[in-house]
Amino acid sequence: MSNLVLITRANFLLLTIVIVAAGLSASFYAHGVFNPFDAFLVLIGALLTHMAVNVFNNYFDYRSKIDARTNKTPFSGGVDILVEGKMKPSLAFGVGLLCLIGAAVIGAYFLTRLFYPLLPILLYGLVAICLYTPVLSKIHALSEIVAGTGFGLMGLGAYLTQARLLDATGIAVFVPVSILVGLLLFLNEFPDVEADKAAGRRHVVILLGRWKSACIYVIFLVATYLSILLAVVAGAAPLTVLVSLITTPIAYKAVLIVLKNYDRVPELVPALGLNVTIILSTIALLAVGFLIGSYF
Repeated sequence: MSNLVLITRANFLLLTIVIVAAGLSASFYAHGVFNPFDAFLVLIGALLTHMAVNVFNNYFDYRSKIDARTNKTPFSGGVDILVEGKMKPSLAFGVGLLCLIGAAVIGAYFLTRLFYPLLPILLYGLVAICLYTPVLSKIHALSEIVAGTGFGLMGLGAYLTQARLLDATGIAVFVPVSILVGLLLFLNEFPDVEADKAAGRRHVVILLGRWKSACIYVIFLVATYLSILLAVVAGAAPLTVLVSLITTPIAYKAVLIVLKNYDRVPELVPALGLNVTIILSTIALLAVGFLIGSYF
């Protein structure tokens, strides 16, 4: 059981829970609907999807030997369970495949009820899961976009399963979630540049270097908060979602560390931790803001 927890990186699954919560809360705010059974199914499907991503990422990283070269931090790089021989690669692949099949069954259920809006999202997710590590991560500057939008579409998908339509409120969830998850991967790439480059990856930090990437991190972190403000101004989100701006002092602290220590991994590690806190807290508070807004 402990091996399954490690290979699926269960400690990272909280991200999926808060993203789904944001989508469900937004649909309740905008349309006053909440189907508990569908909400449960979409959460299970999203968790299975995230687990499949994690397992396949570990499997393909093992095949490329990147995990054996990566200097691990608590926030970057995969787990060493395959490298250390604690689980057979074939078993890991089987676990990922089972998670993917489970997610596909739940996806098929929702397609019977909401085909056209959900089909592009599910197809995008399928391609991302299967091809992210072996193919997409090796295309210039694509990995951060795929990871961010993949999880953004997870939130939008949760919204659609309840609201049954795509509107501005759904986009108000998709945009900040996409940026934040993209930034989660982006900052975690800083310590792994050399190992990733040797494995053939071509993400933004490799292409532009750490200093320019540090500046990009700051720009997109600011853009996250601006997107929430714009959603409120445009009437797509209630005033109460501004509670998510509570995380700005943490973001400011992370920015100072990143700009000062972008090329010194040990000193950068605290920023990686703050980045996780920013992302989880901001999305969770976004969910809370939509939920509170439903009653005013």
